[in-house]
Amino acid sequence: MTAASGGHRALGTSFGRALVATVVAADVTAALRLAATRSFLLAIVDLADGPSAVTTLRLLRAHAAMPVVALADASDPARSVDALDAGALDVLAWPIEDPDVALLLANLRDRQGIETALAAGDDPDPVFAHSAPMRAVMSQVRLAAEERSHVLFVGEPSTGRRLLARVLHRAGGHADRPMVALDCAGLPPREIERRLFGASGEAASSAPDDAVEPIDASSALARARGGTLALSHLSDAPARVQARLARVLRDREARLAGSRVIVPLDVRLATAAGVDGAGGPADGRLMTDLAERLAEVRIDVPPLRRRREDLPLLAAYLLRQACGQRHVDPKRFSQSALAVLAALPWHGNAADLASLVDLVVDRVDGPVVQIGDVLAHATLDGMAAPVEAGLTLRDARARFERDCISAVLVRHRGRVGEAAKALGIQRTNLYRKVRQLKVQRSLLTTRK
Repeated sequence: MTAASGGHRALGTSFGRALVATVVAADVTAALRLAATRSFLLAIVDLADGPSAVTTLRLLRAHAAMPVVALADASDPARSVDALDAGALDVLAWPIEDPDVALLLANLRDRQGIETALAAGDDPDPVFAHSAPMRAVMSQVRLAAEERSHVLFVGEPSTGRRLLARVLHRAGGHADRPMVALDCAGLPPREIERRLFGASGEAASSAPDDAVEPIDASSALARARGGTLALSHLSDAPARVQARLARVLRDREARLAGSRVIVPLDVRLATAAGVDGAGGPADGRLMTDLAERLAEVRIDVPPLRRRREDLPLLAAYLLRQACGQRHVDPKRFSQSALAVLAALPWHGNAADLASLVDLVVDRVDGPVVQIGDVLAHATLDGMAAPVEAGLTLRDARARFERDCISAVLVRHRGRVGEAAKALGIQRTNLYRKVRQLKVQRSLLTTRK
């Protein structure tokens, strides 16, 4: 760790108690020389050095491969804003207390983990599965892939069901085989039938039950032979089409339209279904026989609010993608902004998160998206509109914390111990925040 400043304030004591050594550089030239010859966890720039401190920060950000943190100058708060705009990871108040150092070091480790994971991924549309619920899902996908079973992915919109269908296809050792996707939403009944079976007009559904269904070579079923057919909104298909598909899945063979040639139909179906109010698949318009065949394996995909550990990586990935699509300089979320994102409800799942990311890319000028940027554009749980523009950052943060704590207390039926664990804080800290933020005390119970 290097302190690139005039060394006006000693940092060694605070970081020494965290078993982190500090080295003081007299100026930016010395700091860059040190950074070129040694490896450091981060650089700290003292804003009390005057306007040149922000220039120092910019140079370190440009030429040193490490994050830079600023040490606030209480006499000039505007300089802290300039430091954040220049790319500072965070601004620390003086005097630095031990909890501040611990939080900073934890944030650095989280940030390094995010960047390492993003750099290591080569999938253009990755599935992030660091949370326990998503690790369980991925385990189910791998087992289903080995068995070559038809899989029904059940979950809310934008939870990654289509991405998981691709993971299923690749995990089964069939990455070199075809994968065909068909979304039936909004298609006329005849168009669904044409895309699924072909345009020949032949159909065996009115023939005896043991008749073999005809398909065109250009149909989705024919093109997916040996691979995977991913279907969405299949309940939009009429009963005639569903009956034909059920017969194909039963027979595992079809007849090429216009001929008597019978071909095996080794096609695995990966079907996406919504979830109803009782937690079951929202597939009430599917024929029973077809639904049973599609769900040889059912995998429930959790919503984003149940896999919050995945959200920082997903948010960072979406931010990088949005910047690239708009051909703007890369941006990143501050750690406090990621913490806010991870606490929001995301009822629209990844689609809602992507919309917020698009907003901040379009409207945030600096390289770092701060907590205030998130609060200015996000819709909090239970609020009909974003935080009003006239609200100060302090007030907006307090409102968010109050809403978040209230929601967690309601979710855990007022059990303070469980709520504190979910929030990642001590019981005593939760009681203190309840008092400071004026959270309704009626939400608390006396039970542990």
